[in-house]
Amino acid sequence: MNDVPETRSETLWPITVVVAADLATPLAEEIRQLVPAKISDRPYGIELLATPDEAYRIVCDSLIAGHVYLRLLQGDAATADALYAFVQRIDWAEHLNADGYFSVSATGATEHLRHTGFIATKIKDAIVDQFRSRTGQRPSIDTEQPDLRLHCHLTAQGQATLSLELSNGSLHRRGYRQEGGLAPLRETLAAGILWRARWPKFCAEATPENPRALFDPMCGSGTLVIEAALAAFGQPQAIRARRLGSRGWLRHDAAAQQRVLDAPLPARDSQALRFVGRDIDPEQIAAARANAERAGLAAHIDFAVADAWGTPCPEGLNTAPSGLLISNLPYGERITVQNQRTDQPNWRELTEAWQTGIPGWHWALLLPEGMGKHWPLRFERAFPLDQSGIAVELIRGEFNEKSRRTAHGALSLAARLAEDPAGAALDASAFTNRLQKNLKHLRKYASREGLCCYRLYDADLPEFNAAIDLYHDETGVAYIDLQEYRAPNHMDPQLTRARLAAMVRATLAVLELPAEQCVLRQRQRQTGNNQYQRLTEERVEKVVREGGARLWINLTDYLDTGLFLDHRLVRDRVAELARGKSLLNLFCYTATASVRAAHQGAARSLSVDLSNTYLDWAERNFFLNGIESGGAHRLLRADVLDWLEQQMESIYQPQRYEIIFCDPPSFSNSKAMQDTLDIQRDHEFLVRACMHLLTDEGIFIFSNNLKGFTLSPELQEEFQINDLSRSTLPTDFARTPNRRSVYEIRHRKA
Repeated sequence: MNDVPETRSETLWPITVVVAADLATPLAEEIRQLVPAKISDRPYGIELLATPDEAYRIVCDSLIAGHVYLRLLQGDAATADALYAFVQRIDWAEHLNADGYFSVSATGATEHLRHTGFIATKIKDAIVDQFRSRTGQRPSIDTEQPDLRLHCHLTAQGQATLSLELSNGSLHRRGYRQEGGLAPLRETLAAGILWRARWPKFCAEATPENPRALFDPMCGSGTLVIEAALAAFGQPQAIRARRLGSRGWLRHDAAAQQRVLDAPLPARDSQALRFVGRDIDPEQIAAARANAERAGLAAHIDFAVADAWGTPCPEGLNTAPSGLLISNLPYGERITVQNQRTDQPNWRELTEAWQTGIPGWHWALLLPEGMGKHWPLRFERAFPLDQSGIAVELIRGEFNEKSRRTAHGALSLAARLAEDPAGAALDASAFTNRLQKNLKHLRKYASREGLCCYRLYDADLPEFNAAIDLYHDETGVAYIDLQEYRAPNHMDPQLTRARLAAMVRATLAVLELPAEQCVLRQRQRQTGNNQYQRLTEERVEKVVREGGARLWINLTDYLDTGLFLDHRLVRDRVAELARGKSLLNLFCYTATASVRAAHQGAARSLSVDLSNTYLDWAERNFFLNGIESGGAHRLLRADVLDWLEQQMESIYQPQRYEIIFCDPPSFSNSKAMQDTLDIQRDHEFLVRACMHLLTDEGIFIFSNNLKGFTLSPELQEEFQINDLSRSTLPTDFARTPNRRSVYEIRHRKA
């Protein structure tokens, strides 16, 4: 039997609308406004019993929905045979012609059905076999334009749901965007962001006498502005018609489809709404205009080239008494293109201009996760979102006097926590005792080794989860770098803050230092280019010494200070090995190893990294030591993986080096890279490529910080490898011996 009754005007179809988990709530709210049916919220979207008219309206008019499914059958299908029998319970001749085309997709798995490709194939076999046994004919597979799109979801317990997809694939594909910008938003995500920003509510309030405006000052290819206009004026019939899928399904209600397609678009007075998009990149504005033209909205949207800092509020924008400023702010790779400079944007300057130019407006901004706490404006809500695997957050607020806030950076935050009564009330004696013990031992060690920077504490006690580094600049002034490890979400935030305050108080007391010499930051997983972002407007930059070389550190602006303390002995070894020789330093960061080597007499060096921020820092380090970067010691901005591949494939003999040092990140998905980097997966290529550039008698130092890293057995057979992980681990990092792997690799002699 088929779960779907005969199609009649009173028929109710079991509909599931699927969307990304962080958009499930906006989707439910949107669907409740579209149709009067009872909606059931689910983590993956919504479920409802809908009339054909309601189902088609969701497909045609929901801007947030990802996929719309009509459930055909549910039942047990834990094994391949059970799945085959389950699919054959449906009379497929009622749904598809024998000479038709269909496609099958699958999600989920059971103990016996572990691969979605096999699940889809088994479903296909059951359908084809039924047709062949009854008619001698069989339908064919077409994944591009099938007559029928089918989807099966399997739970781990073997419960199967087989559905017909009413949407024409993913509904984020509106058809108007041919090229994305530098960091394109999915159209469905943009629609969800606009819903969270309450744009539909502002649209409903707009009249010619009381107009509303939407402004994106860094619009890229215009997705947010175009989606806002679609929310206001509706999608043209041609776009809506393209959204209907499974067009060869024999049980479509053609009359209901036509009624939905013929329904009038929202009656909006174009004089009541204004849409404005600006971007500094002419190519992006050209793409935005083309996208708006294809969406049928070019007459409603004003796209133009402008620098957000030079023209923060376009002329005439303030004629709307209220509006919404919304933007996917340029962070990471987009900053240099948007702002035409390599330093970080002055957000406080820009928000002040917005406050002055469009007072009373609402705003909603998409930022990297964690950046909101440093934003110069107070906000009323923050919504966590996922943008193509990158953790981001949407914050929203209003431009008024109350929204201004004093920025509390790494220094002022430590000072405030030192006075927090919650920290004083918490018993931190165990932490204090451990810190005193560590200080007594490590101070002697540092004096003996001539160290000015070392780790004093590294989450020795689980309840006091932080790393504490002590830096003495070249004048002898000491600074505490206290890095709080982010607490799990289930932890009580008040208790977490009290413990942090107690750590700050105790650390200042034990080290006998004032709060203005304590920097406090939070360590958490970074993605893309987020590690290059400044964390605060405060700044503590100092010069420290290591092995006689002068090195520039920054304790406030970034996640890392510019000097990896746990690699101190590795740098010592590289510098000693490179004396009088040539050095190649890959993923060079701030090039401290190259500077150390040059300072100790390396003949020449090449340091390669993709980040302009770090290469500028490296140049500064060379300058501090009176070494000209560009002569014997060069810096190169390049994607290391791409650069190595070019060296491997070159028809010319590549430049070879006597010493090579490579310390790659464990993982990188920076969009500036040609490929993602996964060090466990990619280390064989990295090692072989570096050995290709190493002289016959040369030495390659390969290190990484991936916990549980395993060196390929093939490499151990191919090359002479010596594990230096323990011998290069500084005493102050002895608590975490497995924190990184270091290998000395040489060519095997014939």
